Amino acid sequence: MSESHDQEQSTTAERITLSISVVILLSILAVAIWSNMQTGQDPPDIVVEADIENVRETDSGFYVPITIKNNGGMTAQDAVIAGELDLGDGEPETAEITIAYLAGGEEEAAELIFSAHPNDGDFSVVPISYLQP
Repeated sequence: MSESHDQEQSTTAERITLSISVVILLSILAVAIWSNMQTGQDPPDIVVEADIENVRETDSGFYVPITIKNNGGMTAQDAVIAGELDLGDGEPETAEITIAYLAGGEEEAAELIFSAHPNDGDFSVVPISYLQP
Protein backbone atom coordinates (compact mmCIF):
# COMPACT_ATOMS: atom_id res chain seq x y z
CA MET A 1 0.00 0.00 0.00
CA SER A 2 2.85 2.40 0.66
CA GLU A 3 4.31 1.72 -2.81
CA SER A 4 1.14 2.96 -4.55
CA HIS A 5 1.07 5.98 -2.26
CA ASP A 6 4.70 6.78 -3.22
CA GLN A 7 3.84 6.38 -6.90
CA GLU A 8 0.89 8.77 -6.51
CA GLN A 9 3.11 11.34 -4.80
CA SER A 10 5.77 11.00 -7.51
CA THR A 11 3.15 11.38 -10.20
CA THR A 12 1.66 14.41 -8.49
CA ALA A 13 5.10 15.96 -8.00
CA GLU A 14 5.94 15.27 -11.63
CA ARG A 15 2.70 16.87 -12.80
CA ILE A 16 3.31 19.97 -10.68
CA THR A 17 6.88 20.25 -12.00
CA LEU A 18 5.68 19.81 -15.57
CA SER A 19 2.98 22.46 -15.08
CA ILE A 20 5.45 24.95 -13.64
CA SER A 21 7.91 24.26 -16.48
CA VAL A 22 5.21 24.79 -19.12
CA VAL A 23 4.14 28.09 -17.49
CA ILE A 24 7.77 29.30 -17.43
CA LEU A 25 8.32 28.28 -21.04
CA LEU A 26 5.13 29.98 -22.22
CA SER A 27 6.07 33.13 -20.26
CA ILE A 28 9.47 33.28 -21.93
CA LEU A 29 7.87 32.79 -25.33
CA ALA A 30 5.30 35.54 -24.63
CA VAL A 31 8.02 37.98 -23.53
CA ALA A 32 10.06 37.22 -26.68
CA ILE A 33 7.04 37.81 -28.93
CA TRP A 34 6.07 40.99 -27.05
CA SER A 35 9.65 42.32 -27.26
CA ASN A 36 9.79 41.64 -30.99
CA MET A 37 6.48 43.44 -31.50
CA GLN A 38 7.68 46.44 -29.46
CA THR A 39 10.98 46.91 -31.28
CA GLY A 40 9.85 45.70 -34.68
CA GLN A 41 11.98 44.79 -37.66
CA ASP A 42 12.87 48.31 -38.80
CA PRO A 43 16.57 48.79 -39.57
CA PRO A 44 18.70 50.65 -37.03
CA ASP A 45 18.18 54.42 -36.90
CA ILE A 46 21.06 55.84 -34.87
CA VAL A 47 20.64 59.34 -33.44
CA VAL A 48 23.41 61.12 -31.53
CA GLU A 49 22.98 64.15 -29.28
CA ALA A 50 25.73 66.13 -27.54
CA ASP A 51 25.16 67.79 -24.17
CA ILE A 52 27.35 70.87 -24.61
CA GLU A 53 26.04 72.45 -21.40
CA ASN A 54 27.60 69.68 -19.29
CA VAL A 55 31.10 69.60 -20.79
CA ARG A 56 33.67 69.02 -18.08
CA GLU A 57 37.27 70.15 -18.18
CA THR A 58 40.18 68.08 -16.84
CA ASP A 59 43.94 68.13 -17.31
CA SER A 60 43.52 65.74 -20.25
CA GLY A 61 40.94 67.84 -22.12
CA PHE A 62 37.27 68.64 -22.47
CA TYR A 63 34.87 65.74 -22.00
CA VAL A 64 31.72 66.13 -24.11
CA PRO A 65 28.82 63.92 -22.95
CA ILE A 66 26.83 62.34 -25.76
CA THR A 67 23.72 60.17 -25.94
CA ILE A 68 23.45 57.51 -28.64
CA LYS A 69 19.96 56.14 -29.39
CA ASN A 70 18.82 53.42 -31.74
CA ASN A 71 15.32 54.50 -32.79
CA GLY A 72 15.04 51.51 -35.13
CA GLY A 73 13.91 48.02 -34.26
CA MET A 74 16.95 45.93 -35.14
CA THR A 75 20.30 45.81 -33.34
CA ALA A 76 23.30 47.76 -34.61
CA GLN A 77 26.66 46.12 -33.99
CA ASP A 78 29.93 48.09 -33.72
CA ALA A 79 28.20 51.45 -34.22
CA VAL A 80 30.87 54.10 -34.83
CA ILE A 81 30.16 57.65 -33.65
CA ALA A 82 32.43 60.54 -34.64
CA GLY A 83 32.77 64.02 -33.22
CA GLU A 84 34.54 66.84 -34.99
CA LEU A 85 35.70 70.18 -33.62
CA ASP A 86 36.88 72.75 -36.17
CA LEU A 87 38.64 75.68 -34.52
CA GLY A 88 39.35 77.28 -37.91
CA ASP A 89 43.12 77.08 -37.61
CA GLY A 90 43.91 74.02 -39.69
CA GLU A 91 42.83 70.41 -39.57
CA PRO A 92 39.72 69.77 -37.41
CA GLU A 93 40.14 67.67 -34.28
CA THR A 94 38.21 64.38 -34.34
CA ALA A 95 37.19 61.82 -31.74
CA GLU A 96 35.47 58.48 -32.30
CA ILE A 97 33.75 55.93 -30.14
CA THR A 98 32.46 52.45 -31.01
CA ILE A 99 29.40 50.94 -29.33
CA ALA A 100 29.62 47.13 -29.48
CA TYR A 101 25.86 46.46 -29.53
CA LEU A 102 22.98 48.93 -29.63
CA ALA A 103 19.66 47.09 -29.52
CA GLY A 104 16.50 48.52 -31.02
CA GLY A 105 15.12 51.20 -28.73
CA GLU A 106 18.28 51.20 -26.60
CA GLU A 107 20.13 54.30 -25.43
CA GLU A 108 23.78 54.58 -24.37
CA ALA A 109 25.77 57.39 -22.80
CA ALA A 110 29.39 58.15 -23.68
CA GLU A 111 31.90 60.99 -23.75
CA LEU A 112 34.16 62.32 -26.49
CA ILE A 113 37.39 64.07 -25.49
CA PHE A 114 38.75 67.18 -27.20
CA SER A 115 41.63 69.56 -26.46
CA ALA A 116 39.35 72.63 -26.65
CA HIS A 117 35.81 73.43 -25.55
CA PRO A 118 33.20 72.66 -28.27
CA ASN A 119 31.90 76.24 -28.00
CA ASP A 120 35.30 77.52 -29.21
CA GLY A 121 34.63 76.29 -32.78
CA ASP A 122 32.26 74.44 -35.07
CA PHE A 123 31.30 71.21 -33.31
CA SER A 124 29.40 68.26 -34.78
CA VAL A 125 28.75 64.67 -33.76
CA VAL A 126 27.29 62.06 -36.13
CA PRO A 127 26.91 58.31 -36.53
CA ILE A 128 29.39 56.99 -39.11
CA SER A 129 28.69 53.28 -39.57
CA TYR A 130 27.42 50.05 -38.03
CA LEU A 131 27.32 46.33 -38.79
CA GLN A 132 24.12 44.35 -39.17
CA PRO A 133 24.48 41.34 -36.87
